[in-house]
Amino acid sequence: MKPQAADAGRRDWRWRDDPTYRRLLGEPAWRRLSPAIRLRFGLKPAPGHRLVYQGVMREVRCSRLGALLAHLCRAIGTPLAPYRGRDVPTRVQVFPEARGGGIVWRRVYDFPGRRPSRVVSIKRPDDRAGLVERVGGGFGMVLETFERNACLHFRSLGYFWEFAGWRLPIPGLLTPGVTHVVHADEADGRFCFRMTIRHPWLGETFFQDGLFRAVEGI
Repeated sequence: MKPQAADAGRRDWRWRDDPTYRRLLGEPAWRRLSPAIRLRFGLKPAPGHRLVYQGVMREVRCSRLGALLAHLCRAIGTPLAPYRGRDVPTRVQVFPEARGGGIVWRRVYDFPGRRPSRVVSIKRPDDRAGLVERVGGGFGMVLETFERNACLHFRSLGYFWEFAGWRLPIPGLLTPGVTHVVHADEADGRFCFRMTIRHPWLGETFFQDGLFRAVEGI
């Protein structure tokens, strides 16, 4: 993604500055991120607009427990991809939440021989926790955000269930495990998305590694 694209994006009324990640990281860490990552996470679509990324998940895998959990989670909106595959065509849509100030991330996986699998979550600034990622049914996780080697990292600090304003922590052993997501720039407008979820007793439950580029938006 070229620097002039960033300038054009900031003048475009379809996009708004988003200080969320700059504030969470702090200025020194924010500046250590690659310019392309700062562009992607320093802007957000205005209401009625969206970013679209197209690419492939070079590998999607899950353990037997992970697959079972993903299928059970369909009851709250399929927050986890329930299948395995390689070179899975995937489309990512990013757009503002209708209410609440968050950003919706919708990933659509085209596993061969299956109907498209949609995974939806909402990242939202939080006064108590800094940043949370929510899925359906009141479930979510608190996220730590940090920079390492010019890449943006998200790591779960705990899962919760929220009801009527009460946020109840879920014991780690009853969750898929610690989620760690890395957003790394690959130049030429491409970026790598890598997600690992590892249970403290049962090891890796989910892993995804994909390569994407913007096809609509910035």
